[in-house]
Amino acid sequence: MKFSYLNNNFDFSLFYIKHKTYLPNKSYPSNKFLTWFIGFTEGEGSFIVNNRGDLAFVITQSTSDIKILQFIQETLGFGKVIAQSVNTSKYVTQSKREIDILISILNGNIVLPSIQAKFNNFIKGFNSWVTKGKIRLDTVVTKNMFILPSLDNSWLAGFIDGEGCFTCSISEKKGYSFNFNIAQKGEINVKILEHICLLFKGGIVSKHAVENVYEYRIGGVKNCKKVFPYFDKFTLYTKKSMSYILWKQVYNDLGDKCHLDKSKRLEMIEKARMINKYNIL
Repeated sequence: MKFSYLNNNFDFSLFYIKHKTYLPNKSYPSNKFLTWFIGFTEGEGSFIVNNRGDLAFVITQSTSDIKILQFIQETLGFGKVIAQSVNTSKYVTQSKREIDILISILNGNIVLPSIQAKFNNFIKGFNSWVTKGKIRLDTVVTKNMFILPSLDNSWLAGFIDGEGCFTCSISEKKGYSFNFNIAQKGEINVKILEHICLLFKGGIVSKHAVENVYEYRIGGVKNCKKVFPYFDKFTLYTKKSMSYILWKQVYNDLGDKCHLDKSKRLEMIEKARMINKYNIL
């Protein structure tokens, strides 16, 4: 696969045509939402082609965060949110027309090379699928043009809603750690993690303890401050928004030396516990 990197030029022109054709009575989602949705899809979405050749697009989340799935369904104007198990729910669409709309959002707008490879297979399945049955649609030409992340749009917010972690630990003594990290599977995605280093002007990319997983990490109170302007501008929509709010509160507490006061340190330990809890919900 040849990579053609653009800067940050997400193009939704075909999506608006498809949306008007299939959903004439529904309002368009904003570019901000669509860009966030692409990032979230690259973190959490699944492109499924089953043995019969039928397609499905699925996003699975903890039922405790079902509101994000309902938000996606309501904003896009299609798809269903259903229970998958006691603890998990999913957003899913299996309609040819709806998947045609989804492809128009994503085609030419994907950031991660590993996701582009999966998406290419999905389009291949789509092109076979839509030439069969009662409903027949036009086939799609894959656009292998990768967009580099930018601090000027909401892609990173969506991706981090899916894959990012704000972490903090406060010891019962005076020690602490304060980090922001993103882990990704596959060496093919390292270029994107390295680009995030450049965006935030700090951090490192290294191999994770898990095989074939790489991690971007920015650590320390002073360094992590560099990510605040982006997340203050581009809202997180999952429960990681609570993790970020508490993480920033702990940052302020550390700046005020609250960790040196025994009673205040106990409060900070509880905040740190909640930060880490929201990361995994």
